[in-house]
Amino acid sequence: TSIQLVGKVISTALGVAIVALMTLQLGKEGFGMYSIANAYLQTFTLLLDLGLNVMLITLLGEHAGDEKYERRCTSALFTLRITLALLVFGLSLLIAPFFPYNQTVQIAIVALVGSYFFAVLNQTVNGVQQRHLKTYATAAGEVLGRLVLFGGLLLAPILGFGLVEIVWIVTAGAIANFFLNFFVAKCYASFAWNWDPEFWLMALKRSWPIGVSIAFNLIYYKADTLILSLVRNEAEVGIYSAAYRVLEILITVPFLYAGLVLPLLSQAWAKRDPKRFSMLMNRSLQVMSLLILPIIAGTLVLGPKILTLVAGNEFVASGHVLRILIFAVGAIYLNTIFSHAIVAMDVQKRMIPFYAGVAMIALAAYILFIPTYGMWAAACITVASEIS
Repeated sequence: TSIQLVGKVISTALGVAIVALMTLQLGKEGFGMYSIANAYLQTFTLLLDLGLNVMLITLLGEHAGDEKYERRCTSALFTLRITLALLVFGLSLLIAPFFPYNQTVQIAIVALVGSYFFAVLNQTVNGVQQRHLKTYATAAGEVLGRLVLFGGLLLAPILGFGLVEIVWIVTAGAIANFFLNFFVAKCYASFAWNWDPEFWLMALKRSWPIGVSIAFNLIYYKADTLILSLVRNEAEVGIYSAAYRVLEILITVPFLYAGLVLPLLSQAWAKRDPKRFSMLMNRSLQVMSLLILPIIAGTLVLGPKILTLVAGNEFVASGHVLRILIFAVGAIYLNTIFSHAIVAMDVQKRMIPFYAGVAMIALAAYILFIPTYGMWAAACITVASEIS
């Protein structure tokens, strides 16, 4: 965790610089169009996750030391992720022309789809690294990807790049991140092509409740930007998305931590060691609380100044939006530990009705209030959803 946090400090600093360069170079409208392309493609991840990444870590934790099983598990799930990603993102490109987006957004979607494809494959690779505690590779891959994007953005004004060219740079960063992780991970795991329907069926039988839960979470996590893009102008989408990008940078920390704790929780639960399980849970919640409370306090005081410093005066309203969204960040920090504990206990099916209820209420609220109140409604509903 310490290694990943050091890497996260570096990548977060780069992430802030990247947001600053993108917002300054693209402006509210351009950054809004970039955010619309992201929101569109992110909706297709609802069809793609299926809980397989979390299940990979869980299975590897349960069969720690069984090299034959680990090779089969990794190669089979990697093959499945490639197959599903090709089908789903191919579908996204076929459907995109039917959405009321301008030509620039349509081209940006095509340029950006590669970044999502390699990010999906990277999830499997990172799962293996978490199982073997090779966290330096995960951290190095993320930093490399950010460096490629940062370097490209520095060159963009010199080369006269616009939105579409910048989106291609985003994809290049995702590719660099994946291949560094892949070349490290293949030294201790198998990523060979493995068409193994029997193993897929077993994994999906266990993972589908996780996948459904993630899908419902993504409905209220990403539907706000998508609906905002359909009913409000690109400038407002850009303002909201600048604040949301800060949220996305901040919430990577609890998922990194929980990914490392999950195999330990799974092992403790499988060995029927409630004392160790409770100890891991309590300490993890303490860590999350110590991390998030200062962030919330600092954002409430400095939110507008931070966004103005990073993105310029054009995005001062993003700081006020961030003051609202920061409470959603706090809820996510704690929720991440509980949700991974539920997976370790293999009781994720019980949570589906609750996730479904929150998702449907949030979606209805987005549709009802965003057309009138715009980004302020989106931010408030997001916070309410995460707290629920």
